[in-house]
Amino acid sequence: MKTNKFFAAALAALALVGFTACGKQNTPENLELSESALQLKVGETHQLTANVTVESWTSSNEQVATVKDGLVTALAEGNAIISATANGQTKTCVVAVKKDSDGQGGDATITAKRIWAVLLDGVTAEANASIMAGDFRVDDVENHLYIWASGETYAANENATGKNYFGNNEGYTALTVVAPAGWSGLGFCIERAESITAMQALKEAIVANPDNFYLHIGLKSATAGNHIFYFFGNESTKLTIGSGHMTTGDGEDPTPVYGDFERDGAWHGFDIPMANYASAIAAAEVKAGINIFCALSGNAAGAQLNLDAIYFYEK
Repeated sequence: MKTNKFFAAALAALALVGFTACGKQNTPENLELSESALQLKVGETHQLTANVTVESWTSSNEQVATVKDGLVTALAEGNAIISATANGQTKTCVVAVKKDSDGQGGDATITAKRIWAVLLDGVTAEANASIMAGDFRVDDVENHLYIWASGETYAANENATGKNYFGNNEGYTALTVVAPAGWSGLGFCIERAESITAMQALKEAIVANPDNFYLHIGLKSATAGNHIFYFFGNESTKLTIGSGHMTTGDGEDPTPVYGDFERDGAWHGFDIPMANYASAIAAAEVKAGINIFCALSGNAAGAQLNLDAIYFYEK
C-alpha cells in the first residue's frame, strides 16, 4: 500500500431543486419499495412493501430467491433481482443470499453476466475470469491504492483476522481511522491503459442501460462509524453507509445514507444500483489518474474500515 500521494477531496453539498407541476390531474403516484437491497441467509424470508398496489412481482433468479406478494424467500447462495411493477413503473431490490456458516470453505462464485473488479482476491478473480470484463485492481505499478496523508488518514489494522468476503484466506483491505478530527480518505487510482479502456467501456454500458448495473461493496466491522463512498472520480455519486450522516469539525455532512450493517465482525454485502447515478457517471471524465472508487471517514478515531469484494457488475 502506498502512502506517498495526497488526494484532496473537497466535499460539495448537493443542491436540491424542487419542481411543482401545475394543472395535472390524476397523476399516478411514483412506485417506491421499502428496500432497494437486502442481505439474507439461506432459509430466511423478508416482506417487501410498496407505497402503491403492486401489479406483479418477479425474481431474476428463482434458484436463489423467490417472491410472492412481496414476500422474498432465500433459497441458495447468490444474487437475485426482485422486481415490482405498478402504474407502468418498475422498481427493483437486489437480494444477496449467503450461507449461514462460519466462513469456512469459501465459495468464489460471483453471480453476474460481467464484472469489473476494483478489490478482489486472486483466487476469486481466477474463478471468475470468464466474466471479468475489466480489471481495476491494484498492482502498485500503474494502479495504486492511495491513502490520504497530512495526519488525516487511515492506518493498517494490524489486528485484522479471519477470512475474506468469499471465505478464503487471500486477505482483504483492513484499516482503522486514526485522525481525531477532519477526514480520512483513500482512492483506488487507475493509470494502466487497459483499465482506462475498461472504465470507458463500463461508463458507456451503464449510461446505455443503467438498470442492469450495480456496484458491490463488502464491509465488516466490530466498531461504530459511518463511511462515505463514491466512484468514477465524481463526488455526485457519493453515498453514506452507516447509522447516519457523518460529522466532522465542519459539521454534519449531507451525503444521503444508503443503509447500515450489523457491527458483528461478519461480512455484509451492499449492491448499489447504478441507475441512481447514471447522470453523474455520464458526466465523469475518463482519463489516467482517476479514482475509480473512493472512501471517506469522519473523525471517529479507531473506527474500522474493512473492505473486500468491490466490483461493478452487470446482472
